[in-house]
Amino acid sequence: MLGNLDPALESAWHPVALSRELRPGGWLQVRLLGRTWMLRRTASGLEVDPPAFGVRERLGVVELALAEPRDVPLEVPEDGDRRFVSTWLPPVRSPGPAGPLADTFLDVAHAPFVHRRIGGPPGAAEVAAFAVVPEEGGFRAELDRAYETPHHPDGVGGPPVHRRATYTYRAPFQLRLRLDSTDTGAVTTVLCLLQPEDADSTRVYTRMLMSAGPGERLPGPEDLAREVALQREVLAEDLALQALLPAEGLPLGTRDELHVRADRLGVALRQALCDFVRPAARLRGVA
Repeated sequence: MLGNLDPALESAWHPVALSRELRPGGWLQVRLLGRTWMLRRTASGLEVDPPAFGVRERLGVVELALAEPRDVPLEVPEDGDRRFVSTWLPPVRSPGPAGPLADTFLDVAHAPFVHRRIGGPPGAAEVAAFAVVPEEGGFRAELDRAYETPHHPDGVGGPPVHRRATYTYRAPFQLRLRLDSTDTGAVTTVLCLLQPEDADSTRVYTRMLMSAGPGERLPGPEDLAREVALQREVLAEDLALQALLPAEGLPLGTRDELHVRADRLGVALRQALCDFVRPAARLRGVA
């Protein structure tokens, strides 16, 4: 069982604030792994009290590592790409640990039952075969999905929109979903980073990056606002689901409840977290 206070999580970079939340000369009090930390932005850079291994900024987020990190950073090729417009959603808080929330985000079959506007009817919930490719620090998976109108993410009428969904994960709680329209070349990428604050509290950071496709103008404010509103709705539905499923953490066993094709990402998540946790467990003398 991996909970928000597991000592292994000290050896990773964790988001603790959006960069814009910490103004020059200002300070910010944050919670991470059950403890309180004071962040300051001074003329010489970022400072943290009490002392930690390090504090840095990456992808528009302030990150904190309590011990020497063993995690692998999640790359976001869309960041800095001029074909994309980007915005951060306001951070929200989930009443539960980060592990089960990451498991929910990676569930490729729950959309028709929880997110009716984007997932289509439950009768279309079958998941086609797809492969999970192990990568350093996590994994990647691709699968093609058809969104029934008017439920598909583009929010326009017409025939079903086919999108290739690429899930990329890095332990412990870094997730990226890229949706490529096979019809128009438009791309929507969702970056999700989780901050394990306390045993029963996780802060969620979500960034949207959008491209209209080759040769097209950048998505306008209305396009971005529509996608952000939809993503906020999806996130609220996922958080409501988490509130109904209280848990102390994410069970890392893979034999108890994972039996179907749609659970492949859940299995891969548990395997990646086991690989991340084992070195710290060995240092503590745990088998």
